[in-house]
Order: sequence, then C-alpha cells, then structure tokens
Amino acid sequence: MALETLLVEKTNAIGRIELRRPAKRNAISPAMAAELSEVLAEFESDSEIRVVSMRGAEGNFCSGGDLAPDAKSAAPKGGATSTTLDLMNRVFGEAIRRLHGFPKPTVAIVEGVAAGAGANLALACDLVYASPTARFCEIFVKRGIALDCGGSWLLPRLIGMQKAKELAFFGDWVSAEHAQSIGLVNAIFETDLFEAAVEEKLQILATRAPIALTQIKQSLHRASAISMNEAIEIEALAQATCAATEDFAEGMRAFMEKRDPKFTGC
Repeated sequence: MALETLLVEKTNAIGRIELRRPAKRNAISPAMAAELSEVLAEFESDSEIRVVSMRGAEGNFCSGGDLAPDAKSAAPKGGATSTTLDLMNRVFGEAIRRLHGFPKPTVAIVEGVAAGAGANLALACDLVYASPTARFCEIFVKRGIALDCGGSWLLPRLIGMQKAKELAFFGDWVSAEHAQSIGLVNAIFETDLFEAAVEEKLQILATRAPIALTQIKQSLHRASAISMNEAIEIEALAQATCAATEDFAEGMRAFMEKRDPKFTGC
C-alpha cells in the first residue's frame, strides 16, 4: 500500500502507525483518515499483530481536522464549507469507528498537541500514554462547530458527563497532568524515560493472550449499554470461547510450572 500521510511499520507483534503531516502538526486530512482506515483493516487481518500503537511525527500527536486542506484536497482554498465539513466528518468518522472497534489493543502515544479530532483520535484508543509535553483540547466550540470523531460518545464515558461538558463548553487546553487526573490519560512518563516506558507497555501487551484480550475488550465496550445480568451472560460466553483455546491450556500450565506463559493466539 502506497501511503502519503502515514508511516507504518510492523515489528514483532506490534503494528506501529505514525501520523506524518508535521508541517501541520499532523492534522487529519481526508486522505489521512482514508489511509488510517485501510491500515487498520490490514492490521486487523494480520494474525501476527497483537497490539497497535499510534503516534504523531516530530513532537506533536495531532492538531485536529484540517479545516484548510492543501491543494490535493477537494476543499476550497479558503477553508472548509458546510459541504466539505460533512464529507470530512464522514471520512473521519469511519476511521474512528474502525479504531474504536478494532479487536486488538490500541495505544495512543501522545506528545505535544492533541486537539479536536486529534484529541478524540487518541481517546478512541484503548490506552493513552503521554509525555509531559502533551496538551489536550476539545477545541470545537472555539471554531463554531460541534463535537466530532466520537467525542460526544467518548468523553462522558471516560470522565463523566459534568467534566465532559466542561471540556466541550469551554474548549480550553488541558495539561498532561490534568488529563491524567480526570481520566483522559492512563500514565505520564518523563521525557528521558518516555520511549523506553511506552515500549515496555507495548511489549507486555504483545505477550498477553490475544483471544482473551479481544473478548475482554469487546465485553468492556458493551458493558455501558447493558444490564449486569446481560453482562454476566456475555462474560460466560467469552469464558467459554477462551476455555476452548490452546492459550488457556498454556496459561494453566505456566501457572502450575511457575513460569511466564507463551501465548500463540490459538
């Protein structure tokens, strides 16, 4: 696949995606969103990949949707119109849906700016690890537009309705420390330890049982829309699926033999 806006690599069991429009602080263009959907589809079908990471190039995660696209875009040079906004939201929305529904663990690695659609791109991942330079902003209201890229769904589930309204109504910047304190960020790693600490997390996830991780992720995503009784039934089905795998047998053997398990995804 020829990619113009993403750098994609696969190392061992980790699929790595880097947003690469550094001149615009990695703002999402329609082309980038389309490429992201394609890459995620490819990673989903690759049985060797167990975890996917996403980051931005050259010190910023993503400055949001590109409301003033370059000459290759269909949008007019003067900026986005209501028609181009609708087109962008549909293309962006497909990428966000694929990212949020991705069956394997996804990790956002955030440095610098994560604003608007860029912030919600990070939040659509399962885990968010930040450097001290990270800043988040639901900037939409300051541009006269509504939340997009799943923000209206993601924010109240991550941080509660009142905090979600505060971030969305004011559109103010939030530091990495504040983002962690309200539940937007899982952890902050100091600059000199950042790369090693994030890599350690990715490597650990890559060793976990893939089928179990998929079942866990799916059950957690469904939990907010169902009752406790329904959740318990879904858990029972998930456990039955896992119990029939070789990974379950390996997990039990490793426990009895007091060693780390070696999961194969079978």
